[in-house]
Amino acid sequence: MLACVSLFLSLIACGVVGLSVGGDGVDLLPVQSGPEVASAAQVEAIAQVTLPPGSVLLVAVYRNGLETELSAKFRIPRTALDAFVATANFTTALAPGLRAVDATHNVGGGSTWDPETATTIAGLDEEQPLADGTRRALLIDLDAPDAVTVYLYASRG
Repeated sequence: MLACVSLFLSLIACGVVGLSVGGDGVDLLPVQSGPEVASAAQVEAIAQVTLPPGSVLLVAVYRNGLETELSAKFRIPRTALDAFVATANFTTALAPGLRAVDATHNVGGGSTWDPETATTIAGLDEEQPLADGTRRALLIDLDAPDAVTVYLYASRG
């Protein structure tokens, strides 16, 4: 009797595995979404920042599920940098030369995520998450005289 129950439970478990991974290897019960394009409003909501007037969103991608991840690249006027950092209430200060964001933070893939090309940089990497568990990292490309390019990575979960 015990062997029959064990066999029955094994068959059920195999059926569940068969449902979660279809014949073509597609996960039918996903716990994480694929990369999706993020709007400026989603960047602000997920990363808990406010994009200053004159911001140009160059690329933003997020994934959601058990973990939320966001990578965003945007350009802001150089004169707006201090206010952007101040209003975001980062838990650590900007550090000159810190490369806190790199190619591994590229949530969506693609060739427009290129933080390694920046030569004059500042960055921050929050060691303490925000109250909701969000962690943020920032790389600021200071190479251009009138504008800065910001690479932002945020994750929660």
